[in-house]
Amino acid sequence: MKHTQKKRILAILSIFSLLLIIFAIPNPSQAQAGKPYEVLAEINGLRAANGMAPLSENQHLNIAAQNHANWIASTGQGGHTGEGGSSAADRAIAVGYGGGTSVRVTENWARGPGLTASGVVYNIWAPSSAHINNMLTTWHNEFGAGVALDGQGMTVYVVKFGHVVGTVRPQPTRPPTGPTGTPAPRVQPVSTAEPNPDGSVIHVVKFGQTLWRIVEAYEVSMVDVLAYNFLTEDSYIYPEQELIIIPAEVEEEPEELEETEAAEEQPTETPTPTATATRTPTPTATRTLSPSPTPTETPEPPTAILVNIFSGDSLWVGVGLVSVSIFGIVLLFVTSSRLD
Repeated sequence: MKHTQKKRILAILSIFSLLLIIFAIPNPSQAQAGKPYEVLAEINGLRAANGMAPLSENQHLNIAAQNHANWIASTGQGGHTGEGGSSAADRAIAVGYGGGTSVRVTENWARGPGLTASGVVYNIWAPSSAHINNMLTTWHNEFGAGVALDGQGMTVYVVKFGHVVGTVRPQPTRPPTGPTGTPAPRVQPVSTAEPNPDGSVIHVVKFGQTLWRIVEAYEVSMVDVLAYNFLTEDSYIYPEQELIIIPAEVEEEPEELEETEAAEEQPTETPTPTATATRTPTPTATRTLSPSPTPTETPEPPTAILVNIFSGDSLWVGVGLVSVSIFGIVLLFVTSSRLD
């Protein structure tokens, strides 16, 4: 009997241990959408398609970019100001970039669910003037990247662009020398569109064009363009997106004004004077009026006095007095009956 109980207890413990092991196994973490080398290859592909010399990968910039990506993923605080209030240059110098010499460093960062290296380069950074200027830089000659996954499953990208002062930097734009491993479109210059018949001007965005370049090309107000298209200065624009540069003219029909003008235009007829017959008044006899006698007050009859007493407020006063009298008589009767 005891042996059977031990078997049952061991079986229960075994099942419990098995369940504990199954549920204790952590779920596999979601993989990040891209790798650091992939985003660097995309940027150099973009540069090659636009006739730019490639940037060189620098391991110190890789470390600085990865550190900042990890910090954004762990804290949820995006931006170029990092741990301890550090800047992009501070973080690069802290890991040894430049070896103590003067350096210049800029930075791109982004975060999104399932964000790939191609997506961050062409969909997030390319439509922004500051970010695409970093990727097509003629000022820096080195770059490094870092990628991390935050607690919400969103991929964080950081790319640092830099150069050590005194080093040779990339040459300005030149024609492409040959095919590139990563197909990438060329940045399109902004060409202004012709007005439509209704007076509106619609610009179709091309790759690499930014809001600032479009506004400068049309010589219009940035505030107006943002308002027409329900955008902000931080909004992204995309290739083939239609932007309202000048809205259509709305003509209002001034109906009341037209009626007023028509009324003013109609000539007014001046009535011609007509001859009227005049008659000479005949003298009338004058009559002397005798003064009317002054009316005298007549005393009111007795019936009128009664009417005045039993009308209006006087009527209610009388009713009240009668009621009080009746109540007093009844009270006196009841009291005398009890005394008897």
